Amino acid sequence: MPQTESPLGVTNISVLVELPNLMSQAPILITGGTGFAGSHLVEALLAKGETNIHVTSFSNRPSFVSNLLPPSQIHTLDLTNGKAVSELLINLKPAQIYHLAATATVGNSFDHAQKIIDDHSRLQINLLEAIRHHDIAARVLAIGSALEYDTTPTSPHLVMDENYPIGPVSPYAVSKTLQSMLALAAVRTHHLDIVVARPFNHIGERQGPGFVVADFAAQIVKIERGLQTEISVGNLAAERDFTDVKDMVRGYIMLMEQGKTGEVYNLGSNKVYSIQLILNWLVEAAKAKISVTVDPQKFRPLDIHSIIADNDKICQLGWQPTENIKSTVLRILDWWRQQQ
Repeated sequence: MPQTESPLGVTNISVLVELPNLMSQAPILITGGTGFAGSHLVEALLAKGETNIHVTSFSNRPSFVSNLLPPSQIHTLDLTNGKAVSELLINLKPAQIYHLAATATVGNSFDHAQKIIDDHSRLQINLLEAIRHHDIAARVLAIGSALEYDTTPTSPHLVMDENYPIGPVSPYAVSKTLQSMLALAAVRTHHLDIVVARPFNHIGERQGPGFVVADFAAQIVKIERGLQTEISVGNLAAERDFTDVKDMVRGYIMLMEQGKTGEVYNLGSNKVYSIQLILNWLVEAAKAKISVTVDPQKFRPLDIHSIIADNDKICQLGWQPTENIKSTVLRILDWWRQQQ
């Protein structure tokens, strides 16, 4: 039920204000909803007039989402605990589940392979089994990854549609492939209502270190503050398909509303930007002289030159990225400047 704003300072006018009724809205659950993409998804759903939004968080530490939702709608939960997952779903009975929860570790996943694969498979199985065994009538958007695709260098530019061969090349990518396959198996075997999204690189404020644009911006702010003298970078020649996280979560909502059960949809801009170009934008906007040092330790064992999303399938539903990536990059830099 959408919020209706009544005019202020107007007298002698009878205004009927329809306030959102939390109990009248079907509950929406976002696993991992206090994380980077989850926080932007909460903002987007609130902007659509949704208020009965619940999120899970692995930690009870305050987050940005704490400013958006009441404490009763933020559930501290270890999704690898099957009993806890079942209890939450039984009590909440969500009509929609955005399943974003994951360990956001890509570059160093080889150092934590066992834990990443164990955790991702367990949390996926727990959610799917709880839905099945307790007859939860929820539509699920399962979040996979573009890293599920085979990125071994068969050509300098890889344009990937949803039929591109699967071939993960890191433990993180293997774990995301396993999650997607489990979701699709649940559709075919148990007739669950699940749509799978495969997002490509998405960026924005509140993304933590470990991702290239956030890393660059955080380092530049440290240089501006006199806390370090140079920025350390990896492979600047690589090109990636970057999408603003605000466009990404709009895509998630569209897939929840219009995606076909059992189908996989790429989410990406169908444009590539070199890491060097991203760095140039940030250096130009810096408030201090920036010295750049290439660190071979930051190179991944297998780093493909160019990865591009074929996004035609979701674009046929009406989605298009609208945010300007240079503006997004500069917004990220400004966000890091506001951090203490």
